[in-house]
Amino acid sequence: MAGEEGRPTGRRRPGPTTERGLDRVVNFSDAVVAIAITLIILPLVDLAQEHDEGSVVAFFGHNWTGLAAAALSFVVIANFWRDHHRLFERTVGYSTRVVTLNFVWLAGIVFLPLPTVLLFDGTGDDRGAPTLYIATMLVSMVAVRLQQVVVERDGLLSEEAAAAPRRPWPLVWFPTGLMLLAGVLAATVPGLGAQALYLLLLSIPIGWIGSRRHRADPGS
Repeated sequence: MAGEEGRPTGRRRPGPTTERGLDRVVNFSDAVVAIAITLIILPLVDLAQEHDEGSVVAFFGHNWTGLAAAALSFVVIANFWRDHHRLFERTVGYSTRVVTLNFVWLAGIVFLPLPTVLLFDGTGDDRGAPTLYIATMLVSMVAVRLQQVVVERDGLLSEEAAAAPRRPWPLVWFPTGLMLLAGVLAATVPGLGAQALYLLLLSIPIGWIGSRRHRADPGS
């Protein structure tokens, strides 16, 4: 039996109303992400239409910062969507808290292209642009992690996902902690800027080692 917010009681299979409501949440999120990705390239399309002199090479040479910003935004948004997709593939219900956090996640996605452009157009001494860029990504990262917490604690996972082994919470939150540290360093260390994001590379070996230990633990 589903609650008035579309949340199933316990681990029961969701009814048609719950499934339709969850589909609307997911479809709306996918549509917003698709629009955000499309908007990334539109300013460059306008510039290309106005470019009536010189070669294609000259166009790319004059607008390389915008192209780099668009590419970076595309990759970041695509990774955020993939993380979001993995979570909702295992989810069978929703609640007001899940929907609210989903809008926070979408706000970060929609806003991200702006600090990305500021990041590439800014000077090396500008700490505001990289700090805003990292803070925007941090908002979406925290929002999707909190969604995961709510989904698991409220019994919104599918039976298969609920029975599967889960990664320890320290491993789940480790990249978010690195992003927070990167934001602090970008805001306080002159000249560091977005290079602080290289800290996120630490999450790759740490996550790999932690996952292997977790799988090897008979009690996990």
